[in-house]
Amino acid sequence: MGLGTTALIPRRAFLALGLAAGSACLTACSGKGSYDDGYAAGYAAARADAAGKEKDGGDGDGDIPASGIEYTITGAQRGVESYSDGKPLLILNVTAKNVSDDLQFVLFSGNEIAAFQDGKGLKSGMLAEGLDLPESRQIKPGAELEGWLGYELIDETNPVECEVGHQATSADHETAFYGLTNPQTIDPSTL
Repeated sequence: MGLGTTALIPRRAFLALGLAAGSACLTACSGKGSYDDGYAAGYAAARADAAGKEKDGGDGDGDIPASGIEYTITGAQRGVESYSDGKPLLILNVTAKNVSDDLQFVLFSGNEIAAFQDGKGLKSGMLAEGLDLPESRQIKPGAELEGWLGYELIDETNPVECEVGHQATSADHETAFYGLTNPQTIDPSTL
């Protein structure tokens, strides 16, 4: 019985020491702020840093899109959808430029430029007959990459309004994630 009693004392002591150390750690942490406070401070600092990088003293606009990529429409053509019913498409030839100070990834998915016909958003990301998929890749600051975006037309006569694409950052707010140097209206009947 003496062996059983001595074995219990170290276990109890170990448990008591563990609880005391845990309690002391929690007390010390709560006195200087919690994990959430540190996360919030770090997040606020990162946002402030990002806001500082988004300002550009060059032209009057001065805003760098959140993605760091600015698109320019260089041409438009008609196309035909390649994987479905052969629906008519508007193909926008675009140049993507990295306007940030960091390495950025360029996509040509159709979300970069929003297209509307008769007030309705056009389906994007279409595959077009006779066109290879555009390259998506990383580019250095100041570098450009050529590509295209395809949109399914509702009809072939009403004009299509092309404007900067948006990405929702919260349920009630949209911010310019991409940049577009030349928003425009394109008449598909003239292509």
